Amino acid sequence: MISRKREFAYWVYAREIRDSTVLEENHEEERAKPYVITPLGSKIRRVLITGRVTQKNSEENMTKMTLADSTGNFYLTAFSNDFGSQGKIMLDSLEPNDMVMVMGRLTTFQNEGKIYFNINPEIAVKIDDTSLKYWNLRASHIARRKIFAIRAALKSESPTSEDLRKMGYTEEESECAVRAAKNYPDYNTADMESVASGLQSPGATPEGDTVHRELVLDYVRNNDEDGRGCRYEDILAAATNAQISQGEVDEILNTLGSDGEIFEVSLKRYKAI
Repeated sequence: MISRKREFAYWVYAREIRDSTVLEENHEEERAKPYVITPLGSKIRRVLITGRVTQKNSEENMTKMTLADSTGNFYLTAFSNDFGSQGKIMLDSLEPNDMVMVMGRLTTFQNEGKIYFNINPEIAVKIDDTSLKYWNLRASHIARRKIFAIRAALKSESPTSEDLRKMGYTEEESECAVRAAKNYPDYNTADMESVASGLQSPGATPEGDTVHRELVLDYVRNNDEDGRGCRYEDILAAATNAQISQGEVDEILNTLGSDGEIFEVSLKRYKAI
């Protein structure tokens, strides 16, 4: 039997995953999940993340959890089968407001052209403030170095990883920059850098967007007619009528979840707390 090298676990913010729109299949690997190509050029199947537990739903065969970092939400699912049983046990030991570090496999599915992301945990443990600060500092360093490399790559019509390595970037940073320039040439790296640098309060709602935030929150509060939560499609329709873009709706829902105002009952159904 051929031994398989374990996939590297990337340190990523929720924002980087949420903004991803590109999947890459590896046809040489049978039944393997596709890689996610992020806007910073990371090519990932496994991640290392931290955040605060904002929502938990535990059943006999499955536990779902929402974990919020300073940029948005991660969604975790663990099953009680042979492969995921340890992950479920670890998720079941956690409670809302716990600060947690998770290592796990990133899985995807698509619906009407939109990609949804979920993490199947391999390790999920409580952490303290010191560990959280260390993760944030390292994640920020990694993200910003990749952003600088991407900007250098975008200055060239045909960027190569060799050219970027000559500028002092690592092999990983150089390859990520080339992938990002190819797949996300118009991505707003300045916005991502400000989040990673802590120059703005990630996840905070700008003063001018307060009205939009309250409109979405009021809609979720007042339109849960069957008790199963407001459908994302209905929230989006109401927001569109109020001249709120889909991107802003997604950001508001992530922020409301991070702030503990709402939680996701099931996939794309939201309830107010």
